[in-house]
Amino acid sequence: MISELRISHLGVIAEAEVELSPGLTVVTGETGAGKTMFVSALTLLMGRKVGSGVVRRGAEKAEVEGIFSGISDTVRTRIEEAGGSVEDEAIISRTVAVKGRARATAGGRTVPISVLSEISEDLITLHGQSEQLGLRSPAQQRQLLDGAGGPELAQVAADYHAAYEHWRETVERVARIKDTTAARRERILWLRGCLETIDAVRPVPGEDEELQALAAKLGAAAEITRAVGLAHDLILGSELDDAPAAVDGIHQAISTLTDVEAADAQLTRIREALGDAVLRLSDAAAELSSYLAGFDELGETSLEETEARRAELGTLAPYGGNVAEVLEFEARAAKELAELEAEDRDLDQLDAELTAAEEAMRAKADALTEIRTRTAERFSAAVSAELAALSMPKAEVRFELSAREPAAHGCDEVRLLFAPHDSSTGDDIGRIASGGELSRVMLAIEVVRAAGERIPTYVFDEVDSGVGGKAAVEIGRRLAKLAEHAQVIVVTHLPQVAAWADTHVTIVKDDDAETVSSGVRELDENERVIELSRMLAGMEESASAKAHAAELLDSARQVKAGAETRA
Repeated sequence: MISELRISHLGVIAEAEVELSPGLTVVTGETGAGKTMFVSALTLLMGRKVGSGVVRRGAEKAEVEGIFSGISDTVRTRIEEAGGSVEDEAIISRTVAVKGRARATAGGRTVPISVLSEISEDLITLHGQSEQLGLRSPAQQRQLLDGAGGPELAQVAADYHAAYEHWRETVERVARIKDTTAARRERILWLRGCLETIDAVRPVPGEDEELQALAAKLGAAAEITRAVGLAHDLILGSELDDAPAAVDGIHQAISTLTDVEAADAQLTRIREALGDAVLRLSDAAAELSSYLAGFDELGETSLEETEARRAELGTLAPYGGNVAEVLEFEARAAKELAELEAEDRDLDQLDAELTAAEEAMRAKADALTEIRTRTAERFSAAVSAELAALSMPKAEVRFELSAREPAAHGCDEVRLLFAPHDSSTGDDIGRIASGGELSRVMLAIEVVRAAGERIPTYVFDEVDSGVGGKAAVEIGRRLAKLAEHAQVIVVTHLPQVAAWADTHVTIVKDDDAETVSSGVRELDENERVIELSRMLAGMEESASAKAHAAELLDSARQVKAGAETRA
């Protein structure tokens, strides 16, 4: 429940701090005093979207902070997951700036506003004019019925949804495969042709680079052999030429130095260096000889054959810029071909798979319809009984379920029907219920739900709109009954409702020459009489109005005391 609420610069409320108690709290005040801002403060803590227009004129930002006690493990866990800390209480705040982004905190830590939205479901249930209008929506009506079914219905609905998603995915897959059968088979033929073409050439990794080098070598074979042979002969000499060999000249130089090296050690080092030169030249000559022998090993390999193979590899250009890319394409194409051929073989099994998926989905849908029907009967009877206690003894609500095409939420079209009296056959509640009737239906629904759910705090924003007289007294009575199970906060303009409060809070408006400012404070017994007098007759000091107000308070006390005695 909310134990404390602090408001700063929100609408007409400059600064306010109010402690909230268990039971029924009513919020009253003159028109324009800021009762709506009190509810707006709670919607901020619930993570709902608001604009910067809620910020009080002249202020830079509006701030709301709520202290919640008795929180559930679910709320505690979510706040801690977001980085906050929770002990006996959880502190939640929201800031809306005129410029800049809104800010939210939970458990002392800045959190995404979505966190407030998530935890609010376990903290507050809010009902106002917009929620009453939402009752006219078929989607809201279905959600109301499903919520009344509790965990059992939720599990059946989840089972159906899983079966529905599987069926829908199967339908899409089968349609996709069948719609693309011709295109797929064309693709299969094309892939097969590509693989056959590549296999006919059968490129070898690196072959294109080797052939390129070989073609260059064969194209310059005459020049290469002449130059290499001449270099070899210059080093070692030739039988066909009397020209001196390089190594012979160096040997003569070594022999000459050998005769005189004993005279100077430096000459020994020079002679040894010449010896090394002879060895290097001999090695180079051997490599040149081996290179020439390599041409002989090419044997019958010709430049024409090499270029022909290169041209053959060139025919694979559509599949890659080089042999490596062609081979990569071949691997991908082979994999895709295998998958497409497997899908082609599976076509015969698709219809059977689709039938099985639909039968499973239909079975889950039937189970969901069955539990919805049972829930609708039980819930409708309970709500109708509550309406009788709200001065609508002949009124009835009931759910009508009709078949529809499968959807994510089931195969049921859900309508909430309302009959204001026994002479009416009933129609969609959004068509025939007045504002006052909608208010009482919403209250009856919440009283019934409160018996099975454990929402800590219920907030009603003018749930008594369009109601007066005896019906207003009964609304107050039922709100007091709801407050036996939860904290109930009601913004009201009816004294018949306000008289049932355990705590009475008023929004006090202060008009000065420049601006309007409102504050929030709790009323004592005498102040309650005065406030009810104002609400009754608009005259706080009227003796008759005060007497009537006192009578309302006394009557409500007696009824609650009697209820406590019976309990």
